Amino acid sequence: MRNRDHIVLVGPMGSGKSTLGRALAARLGLGFIDVDERIVAEAGRSIAELFASEGEAGFRAREARTLAQALGEAAAVVATGGGAVLAEANRAAMRGAGRVVYLRVDADAQLARLQGDSTRPLLQGEDRARTLAALQATREPLYRAAAHLLFDTTQFAPDAAAAALAERLRTLRDDADMSDTLHTVEVGGATPYRIHIGPGLLDDGALLARTLRGRHALIVSDGNVAPLYADRVEAALRAAKPELRIARHVVAAGEAEKTLANFGGVIDALAALGATRDACVFALGGGVTGDMAGFAAACWMRSIDCVQLPTTLLAMVDSSVGGKTAVDIPQGKNLVGAFHPPRAVIADTAALRTLPPRELRAGLAEVIKYGAIVDADFLHWLDAHCDALLAGDDAALAEAIARSCAHKAAITERDPFEHGERALLNLGHTFGHAIEAEQGYADGLNHGEAVAVGMLLAARLSATLGLASWGDAEALRALLLRFGLPVDIPDGLAPEALLARMRLDKKAQASGLRFILWNGPGAAKVVADVDEAAVLAVLRGG
Repeated sequence: MRNRDHIVLVGPMGSGKSTLGRALAARLGLGFIDVDERIVAEAGRSIAELFASEGEAGFRAREARTLAQALGEAAAVVATGGGAVLAEANRAAMRGAGRVVYLRVDADAQLARLQGDSTRPLLQGEDRARTLAALQATREPLYRAAAHLLFDTTQFAPDAAAAALAERLRTLRDDADMSDTLHTVEVGGATPYRIHIGPGLLDDGALLARTLRGRHALIVSDGNVAPLYADRVEAALRAAKPELRIARHVVAAGEAEKTLANFGGVIDALAALGATRDACVFALGGGVTGDMAGFAAACWMRSIDCVQLPTTLLAMVDSSVGGKTAVDIPQGKNLVGAFHPPRAVIADTAALRTLPPRELRAGLAEVIKYGAIVDADFLHWLDAHCDALLAGDDAALAEAIARSCAHKAAITERDPFEHGERALLNLGHTFGHAIEAEQGYADGLNHGEAVAVGMLLAARLSATLGLASWGDAEALRALLLRFGLPVDIPDGLAPEALLARMRLDKKAQASGLRFILWNGPGAAKVVADVDEAAVLAVLRGG
């Protein structure tokens, strides 16, 4: 039997896992286990010597055995090696053994802490800063996916860090148990917030009310979702905070309703409620509701809080995270909007049980996108868990959502206003948005389906331009088909008309079309000034 009361520390080298871990263990009255130190003691050789004699693969196998042994012992603070999260089995074991904390540190502080360290085999190159940046880009999404809590150690001395982390852990312990279906992803940056993922969260009044700073709340939903969940959310809020003044605003369902007129209706509802600067908008529904309600929250009194309550998989892994809010106009999708990070995201996976299979598959298109842009191993995981995901398995969905949100959180922290890297999240969207706009947002492919077609077109354009192989494109096509997603442009949409739509896309520049393409799975890139003739050739062959 594994112990479920451990505190497991993950994070890059130099984040303080060993030093802070000892101080935290002393403060909490727990034992302390340093996995790397135990490996060295048992092997009688240094980590560098083990890497040299066994290779990294051999060391990782030894690391996995030692970690499993440690997690089976009495409750302790367990400091893992920086690469322990690379193995999915390790991440699952850590999450099942207690509370996992990702210790984050900024690049300058990390480099300063490691400047004189000559013992680490992965740091033997000349350019340590570049090596550390490359390791962090690969591992950060895995740290986030494994962790229940993110804690930044950059500005803390060990004792102060231990005191602050102990308090955060007490809060986390009160929030929820750590079952396989419950995840928390922390988003940092200038406006930090938490993403809570798991079944039954829409009925958790304490969690919902904890996001409130004032006495006014507006629940915005649509005609499909409100009958299912609005009463439950309102009842949970009232039970937790009886003095709260709550109003509802319900719009018709569908992408065609994400208009300036309906945005105005949300503003009118806030005015009728008498919403003050500390009011909160609860966006209950899919991406249309989240985008429109978030935009209204951004504009009312120049910004009030918005809590995203996504009820579709697409919204859980994409539109609810990152703070993009907008409405559509006839000339294009999401052309009027604002960046407005949410106060929190609360994703109740039980809501997916009532989601039509087509909508579930559409959300899985965006999940596949994260593997395509930054994590080829995630694509393999999705392929292996396809049947469970399509069947609505709670644990599989929670894991897929958490990993997707971790990837998006990592990117949006580094580029909150889409000046650079964040554009990678739009793989397939230039093509997909053009398809949606040409359809008029009402009939034909929905957003996730259009993105699926768009991703394949982007992969084919990459092959046409010599950036990636045609085999990569065909492998992506096979995976999309396995998930029941469309891969062809709908009949009746003219290539020239789609190209004209792309010229209005937000990613286009004065010098020409800009696309998110790839060098292969997990290696997306921004490519500017793409030849329109090549784009037309792909559209005509699609």
